[in-house]
Amino acid sequence: MTLMDDFRRKTEDGLKTLKETAEGIAFNVEKQAKIARKRMDIMRIQRKVQKLYAEVGEYVYGEYATERQVVMDSPFLSERMTAISILKAEAKDIEDEIEEVRGMQPAKQADTFGGEEKKT
Repeated sequence: MTLMDDFRRKTEDGLKTLKETAEGIAFNVEKQAKIARKRMDIMRIQRKVQKLYAEVGEYVYGEYATERQVVMDSPFLSERMTAISILKAEAKDIEDEIEEVRGMQPAKQADTFGGEEKKT
């Protein structure tokens, strides 16, 4: 092996390592961005749930303050309880998606340089 061949091989190895490192960093940054977006979605859902809880609480307090019996099968309460259940299920689905994204690994690419198979 000549000095030039050795230099070329080491340069190709260095470039390959640099490319793999950059791809790994880009993959992890994108993965963290996906997780952050999903967490924001969960926070939006949690705010909606809190608003519904407040509406239910105001209704129950209003009934209590006027000394009326709270009717659990009233349309008002039923709608809010159903909405809360649906929103909580959505949040759980998003949490599952986050766990799936966390487990993702970058795809291993073929050992190539410049589009051609590298021969060692």
